[in-house]
Amino acid sequence: MADREKLLLDLFTEIAVVEHLVRNHIGQIEPTGLNAGQFGALNYFIRNDRMQERKSILAWIFQVSIDEMDVHLNALEERGLVGRIGTGDDQVIGVTAAGRAAHADSIRAMAPDIEPLMEEFEEEDLAKTVDVLKEIRRIFDNLPERLATSA
Repeated sequence: MADREKLLLDLFTEIAVVEHLVRNHIGQIEPTGLNAGQFGALNYFIRNDRMQERKSILAWIFQVSIDEMDVHLNALEERGLVGRIGTGDDQVIGVTAAGRAAHADSIRAMAPDIEPLMEEFEEEDLAKTVDVLKEIRRIFDNLPERLATSA
């Protein structure tokens, strides 16, 4: 295998393994009762400073079907963490104050278990890593087949 191919394989293998390990670790310490998909939906709103988003866009972002997205949204709505405006695939989903609070509570609850794991890394190194991973995500978000399904 060529050096570049091995480097790329190693990169994506490490991303996948880290994602798996973090998801399992967070799943074990999540006191708010949110699963990863539900937390991810709330995190989308908070991370992007969004109050509302169309359900079809959320499904596209998370690369799940509308029905799969509805499963997470139904659970969030039952707890008063999101609200809905309209019907159908273009229904607008809005994060509530309770949803923002549940997200903040989750972060506070996870931080004591996550922060010690990251102590050996310099802040600057973590920031560079995040920047590179964001750029990789942007590239994958803008693949022609992804853009074609967002229309």
